[in-house]
Amino acid sequence: MVYMGGIMDFLLKNQLKQRNADTASIAIVTAGHRYMLMIGLLLLCAALVQPALAAEGLRIATFQTDATPPIGYDMGYSVVKRIREPLLAKGVVITGAGKPIVMVAVDWVTVDGTARDEWHALLAQAAGTTPDRVTVHHLHQHDAPRGDLAIFDERARLGLPEATPAGVPDKRTWVRSVMENSAAALTKALRQSQPVTHVGLGKADAERLGANRRIMGANGRVAMHRQSTYTNEYPADVAARIKVDADADGHVLSIYHPEEAKAAPEGLIDPAVRVISFWNGNRALAALNYYASHPQVSFGKGIPTTDFPGLARERRQKETGVFQVYFTGAGGNITLGKYNDGSDRAREEFAGRMADAMRRAWTATTRSALTPADVEWRTTDISLPAKYGAFKDEARTVAADTKRPNNERIAAIGKYVRAQALEEGTTLAVLRVKDAYSVHIPGESFIQYQLGAQAIRPNDFVAMAAYAEGLGYIGNEKAYGEGGYEITVSQTTLAAEKVIMDGVRKLLEQTP
Repeated sequence: MVYMGGIMDFLLKNQLKQRNADTASIAIVTAGHRYMLMIGLLLLCAALVQPALAAEGLRIATFQTDATPPIGYDMGYSVVKRIREPLLAKGVVITGAGKPIVMVAVDWVTVDGTARDEWHALLAQAAGTTPDRVTVHHLHQHDAPRGDLAIFDERARLGLPEATPAGVPDKRTWVRSVMENSAAALTKALRQSQPVTHVGLGKADAERLGANRRIMGANGRVAMHRQSTYTNEYPADVAARIKVDADADGHVLSIYHPEEAKAAPEGLIDPAVRVISFWNGNRALAALNYYASHPQVSFGKGIPTTDFPGLARERRQKETGVFQVYFTGAGGNITLGKYNDGSDRAREEFAGRMADAMRRAWTATTRSALTPADVEWRTTDISLPAKYGAFKDEARTVAADTKRPNNERIAAIGKYVRAQALEEGTTLAVLRVKDAYSVHIPGESFIQYQLGAQAIRPNDFVAMAAYAEGLGYIGNEKAYGEGGYEITVSQTTLAAEKVIMDGVRKLLEQTP
């Protein structure tokens, strides 16, 4: 029960931030009361399970829950027409090395700061730990739901909720139901945790997958934006919007220059698939997989998909009988666009290539004995500069003006919500397992962050999981002077690199 006060305070503060005199605010507070009941139930379960686990040494539990939106649900890029495969939230809980550590990856396009905080609190309560020892990542598949609770809540508060077809849950309710279900699954999994005696580390290069999307010109600026496909498989409205930005920035799009996109070299990437696995003697219990690339073959089809990483992940789980989690690395400037025509056949081919790299990394795995003293969770809080921070108050005024067109008000909500999320800050985390490090950072961070983290500990095994919070593109400092699509839509500034890398360096250089 020692963690109850802090988490209750956290949830109460979030309620108070949402209170307003209108009816939407009352709905938010009512939802908060339902949360309190859920928290109380999780508290009781965690209190019964944790004392037994604490005395049993290093252990791991695995859990998952369904995260598939229903037919008729608006995912953002398209409305769900049919279901092909389930989307999942998959996670592990490590106990016996201080307070429990929870790591989750969900098959969604984004999870914003509000959703992250609420999800962390629920999972922490279920595990009997604190929210700072929880990390939730989205894989960023594009035909998948958005966990943008801050925007959903703000639209409801201002009387601008999204229209919901009859029989389809509203987004705020549905997203929170998935979060609650994952916490319940965690509680159940803790009762079936297994002893951990060894850690395994393996890596292998993926072949003909990711390529850098920023094709540079002789003038030192981006000449071509290599998109996720070299064919124009983009939804028409998305392609038109991106072209406007490209014309203004002075670069061309690969969907209009496919042969050049295919001929250009892969550029700066990290080709390695890395796998950290946990074992009980000779029996593998769980595997964490990492690779840096945008994870979509196509989107806007109305069919929720785990896309090629999720297909490979589940294929490997079926092959090995070992629970598999996949984290998207720092692939903000990496796509499949050199090799991808956007077809269903291509999705299967890329899933096969990813599964092959995972398989080879597994074969190359070396194991070593593990004790509780070898496992450590480190965190540091950061606040990133917001490109549009100075316009937050103006955007709030626009959003609150009921005489304005609704589309202007909704766009303004996005501006100030995202700016506020950057300024309020986020958490960087590192899981140390002997001489291996799993680095957790936010946003669609560029590959330079992943390579930079590896350079800090060149003799150790360093994997990176990005997308810990949906903060949009985060370029390296130099990129902000080079232009390109990611920079035109980035919500932060060139100062972000120093903030993030100073935090990562602090965590990686810390003495065990």
